Amino acid sequence: MPAQIQERKLSRLFELLDSDGSGFVEESDLEDFAAKAIAAAGAGGSLEARIVQREASSLWRALQHTLDSDGDQRVSRAEFVAAADVDAVTDGAIKLGVVIRDITDIDRDGLISLGEWVTLDAKLGIPRADSEQGFKALDVDGDGYVSKPEYVRGVEQFFRSDDEASPGNWAFGKY
Repeated sequence: MPAQIQERKLSRLFELLDSDGSGFVEESDLEDFAAKAIAAAGAGGSLEARIVQREASSLWRALQHTLDSDGDQRVSRAEFVAAADVDAVTDGAIKLGVVIRDITDIDRDGLISLGEWVTLDAKLGIPRADSEQGFKALDVDGDGYVSKPEYVRGVEQFFRSDDEASPGNWAFGKY
């Protein structure tokens, strides 16, 4: 069973993924999540967009295979939170996060600026204040940008850490 902080973080992510508010994450929700990230980056039709879509589909298959015990083609909040203990699901979620980070770097300078970060988060439904707090937390070196290593570390912390002080706790806004 995941620690309480992990439950809170995963419940927050569940809310972001359940785009239709049905109380379940379904394949269409992950497709919608990917589409929002692609739209925020203006990357429609690109190779990067196809990679994001592929990783979203791969994550759905991992969720379905691992957590959809009744075969109803959807994952409840309780099932989703249980994914914290399933490496295949966690690894898939991290991969999706990393490829979304790659398209978020719109100017391709290897860094995510506050503007790029806030644009993505706005599309995902994360309030600006939470988005700015998340950016500040993940910008560990305080240079005004989130580098790829900072982002990857943050996403891994989001899924794997039960430390209340981990910067990655803010990867998807206020938890």
